[in-house]
Amino acid sequence: MLAVCALVMVLGVLLQMAMPEGFQLSTSEARSPRTTQMVTEIHSRGPIRLNEIMTANGGVLSDASGEAPDWVEIANVGSGAVNLKGYVLARNAKAGNVFVFPDMIVQPGECALVYADSRLQAETGEELHAPFRLSASGDVLMLFNQADVAIDTVNIPALPDNMVYRREDANGWAVSEEATPGVLNTEENYRALTTVMDGGDVQICEIMSSNSRFAPDENGVCHDYVLLRTASGSGADLSGWYLSDTMQLPRLWRFPEGTSIPAGGTLLVHCSGLNRLEDLMHLHTNFRLSSEGEQVILSNAAGQPVDRVEFDLIKKDSAYVRSGDGSWSIGEPTVP
Repeated sequence: MLAVCALVMVLGVLLQMAMPEGFQLSTSEARSPRTTQMVTEIHSRGPIRLNEIMTANGGVLSDASGEAPDWVEIANVGSGAVNLKGYVLARNAKAGNVFVFPDMIVQPGECALVYADSRLQAETGEELHAPFRLSASGDVLMLFNQADVAIDTVNIPALPDNMVYRREDANGWAVSEEATPGVLNTEENYRALTTVMDGGDVQICEIMSSNSRFAPDENGVCHDYVLLRTASGSGADLSGWYLSDTMQLPRLWRFPEGTSIPAGGTLLVHCSGLNRLEDLMHLHTNFRLSSEGEQVILSNAAGQPVDRVEFDLIKKDSAYVRSGDGSWSIGEPTVP
């Protein structure tokens, strides 16, 4: 096996030197040891390249439906804008179920995310979903340009939950726990996605973690909840924002499109674990709160945490309430 791997690496180097722009689709470029197809890796010399891959998403990133599918990130590392229309993602050179990018522009330094969950969605301006899944035990991914030439290929190793395989430089990949979905793989971007920003206008203002009689949902059932407001009293659009109960997974649950806080008002979110997104007046997260105490994290649409609140044991039907000066105390819920 070591000899085979060494041969694959040598072939990859030779092909890269001979064909820096990639190689044409062919039925002979892939081989199938066990159940995973291996390819001769080609690393993109152009501005568009594979950048980051997650094959065992345990809640690092949620899609618009509140699910946590695996995902692939494409990056533009060049100096000019590129239209991805016609670029193709495939698991091998003979694959029939491929993902073709729609008409979409990626600016220099920008990334495009594609969820790999066997639910094809490839429309301009919409969330992107590939018609295939990726195996956490190891897989292959190939990127083709509009001429069906493979310009970037990678053999993905087995990945533990919530770990990514990401590009470290032009030719090198590494397994990492520092996922940066939607942005380039830099330490600065990782810190931005894991450090709470100061001075955000949207705030967590009330938490109830043992609720039996306040703020019933659309079916008359009372759940734990999180109440949000804006510090300025103005309205706020929360489309694509995130809510979570752990800093390790700050993008655990995503607000659906059209979610907003009215001017001078609040927004209540039921922490029921039911993951209901259809009724914007009665939103339900995919997680519950612990009455023993934990934390609540609010992140903006870019994935940056804007507010984080830690709480301890809260007795039944009492709330953790934020006052006007920013201090917190246990008291009566402010919602009926």
